[in-house]
This record gives sequence, structure tokens and C-alpha cells, in this order.
Amino acid sequence: WMFSQFYGVPSKEANERIIALLEMVGLKDRMNTKSAELSTGLRQKMNIVRGFLTDPEVLFLDEPTLGLDVGAMRDVRRFILDWLKADKERTLLLTTHYMAEAEELCDRVAIINKGKVLACDRPSALKQGLQKDALFEIEVSPLNGLTQQMMLDQPEVTKAAVQQTEKGAKLSLSLVEESALARVINLFTQKDVKVMSLSKHEPTLEDVFVDLVGRSMAEEESNGRSE
Repeated sequence: WMFSQFYGVPSKEANERIIALLEMVGLKDRMNTKSAELSTGLRQKMNIVRGFLTDPEVLFLDEPTLGLDVGAMRDVRRFILDWLKADKERTLLLTTHYMAEAEELCDRVAIINKGKVLACDRPSALKQGLQKDALFEIEVSPLNGLTQQMMLDQPEVTKAAVQQTEKGAKLSLSLVEESALARVINLFTQKDVKVMSLSKHEPTLEDVFVDLVGRSMAEEESNGRSE
């Protein structure tokens, strides 16, 4: 309530907002509890409620789920999403080390390393830029003479890994394009190898982060050696 007065929110309106916000994060029953008596997770939720109290058009959040357990993280993210969806004119600027959180909450993501912006785009565009080939995980019946080299001999296959399993084999294939999968499956058919399951591997924002930061560090080391 005190923080609402700092921003000139009328008392009646402030009380209504406080109750509504506490209900949304599951803290209404702790409304009269001192902050020092709350757990770390509950204090973090309370701090977030304080940020939303003035119903801002632009909100800055610095690692809002840091130190929270999985359940509390989910509650906070859902609360933030609901707030954004309620008014399309609202803007959130968020800093986080959790790539899944950035992907869930943000329309655009900037990856920063040592104060330098390495990339800034939609999450889908960042992931698409990382993946040059189409990657597939395929579980098949016994290989019946089909070898790793036979798969690599296909012009569309850039990488192939074979792992034997109890029921056959697990294949990891990298193809120049997704449409090439049909020709690879045709090779399986010729060898009487049945496909048991197939899934396409999609890169994550974490993959993008590791790739960009790793590349940046390598460039720094290279520049340091040249000097």
C-alpha cells in the first residue's frame, strides 16, 4: 500500500489493485504478513506485485524468477503473460539467464555478452538462423546390412550417426534440406529397414546462446593472440 502512495494511486483504487494482484499470484492469505517472514519465493512474488501495482505501460523486470522453485517460476511467468495479454499496448523489458523464459515471454530477444549485443530478433528467427541443416532422430528395425557409410554416400546427407539398440538402431541424420528425408527413407525401404519412430530436432534459444557466446569468445581469443 505504501508504494502505491508514492505514485499517487488513490487509496481505494490501491486497495482494490493490491487484493486483485495478490489473488493472481496466490498471496491473498499473506496480505498482512511481514515481508521478512516470507520465504524467498514468496518475497519475489511480492516484489513483482509491487512492480505491477501502478499498472505501468512499460515494465522493467530484472531476472524476476531468479531463485524460485519450478512451481513458483511457472506461476510468475503465467502472471506476466496474463498481464501482457490483457492489454496489447503494454511493453515488458526483461533480463534473464533462463532461455526458456525469454522464449515464452518475449517477442524479441537480444543476446548480450560482456555488454555487446550479439544478436537481436524474434526467437523463431534466431533459432532458424542457427540451424543450417535439417536434423532428424530416427529409430529403426535391425539394419539388415545398411551401414553408416551407405547413408553418408547419399548426396543430401551431411552427417550420420548410428547407435545400436535392443530392437534395432537409433539414427541421427543431418540433411541439407527437409525434403531429402523421403529419399533417405527410400534407402531404408530398399534394405527392408522399418522406421519405428521419427522426430525432427529443433534448436532451442539455449543452443543459439551457446553458439553465439562461444563464437564471440573464440573471436576474442583469436584477436588476443594476434595482438
